[in-house]
Amino acid sequence: MKFKYLYLLLILFPLMQACTKGDKGGSSVPPPVMPGTEEEENKDDEKDDDDGPKPWDENRGKSVRPEAGNGWTISTVADGIIYYAFAGKESVTNANQRIFVTEIDLNNTAYAVKMAYEGDRSTTSAVYKKTKAIACINGGYERGSLWIRLNGTNYSTLPNDYITSGSYQVPQWKSEAAVYLDGERDVRLEFTGRDMNLAEWRAAYRAKCSTERTFITSAPMLIDDFEPVGEQFCTLHPVTYANCSEDPYVHQASTTNPRTLLAKTEDNHLLFMVVDGRRNISRGISAAELTRFLVKNFNPQYAINLDGGGSSTMCVQGQGDSETNVVNYPTDSDKVDARPGAGDHTGERSVPTFFYVVKK
Repeated sequence: MKFKYLYLLLILFPLMQACTKGDKGGSSVPPPVMPGTEEEENKDDEKDDDDGPKPWDENRGKSVRPEAGNGWTISTVADGIIYYAFAGKESVTNANQRIFVTEIDLNNTAYAVKMAYEGDRSTTSAVYKKTKAIACINGGYERGSLWIRLNGTNYSTLPNDYITSGSYQVPQWKSEAAVYLDGERDVRLEFTGRDMNLAEWRAAYRAKCSTERTFITSAPMLIDDFEPVGEQFCTLHPVTYANCSEDPYVHQASTTNPRTLLAKTEDNHLLFMVVDGRRNISRGISAAELTRFLVKNFNPQYAINLDGGGSSTMCVQGQGDSETNVVNYPTDSDKVDARPGAGDHTGERSVPTFFYVVKK
């Protein structure tokens, strides 16, 4: 019997050593991952990171611009600044559109891109004239829905929990992303508040104040490092108040609204863009359509939607109206030219924020 037990011990001892090697720094089988634990979440994150290339990764390294013709006209405003205008039936929306784009080469050290804040509000053409800009567009939404910081001073800290529209109180949705500027040629469009709630937005932008002197929030983000996130905005914000224009779904799913946006290409070119709407000659565009239009015609790496509707206005040196240089046709105009529903360049709406490019 003694020899039997000794024999078993000789067999089991090496096995026990193998099982305990992991505690001494050797290789061992990891413990099972239990459902709902942090380890399982980390494992899922690692799996997501290993999913491989995304469809939008195919757009990296591709420089895309419209060619003259088929509704497009192209003009050189100055060295490194190009103006594009489209009028006609547009293929992404399959509708009549008027679209205006100013492209600024941020690699050109002759220019600076700045943000303006007008506390008492002003018009795009007035700011364009005041700053002696080469091009200027309107900026963000109403102040209570935004974080606005200029040259180290906060002019709004996203104070409103809700957007009031008639009898509706719509939960705040207009600050998921931001435009960061240094007042020179560093312009960044970042999805800072992606997948965050309002309290987290406020905390994130408050933290940004320690490193950023100038920024303004807005929504929706349209393109984030080539990912066309603007196509999913309405899916992530299903309609709550179907009769309220400030409902995020209604606001961004509408195909008749004018839009204003900023976009930035991989080769460091900035785009000011306005799409007219609410007229027979220019229907308007939804966030999803606008995202697809951008990818097809300019392939930007980043893009963010700004305040649209009656606020949408762009001024470009040597273009548009002979006095104001407004190139688009604001919807608040009460005048109509010879073409039915065409409008004219009057009717600018006063707003508090603007982006503009100047010669240094």
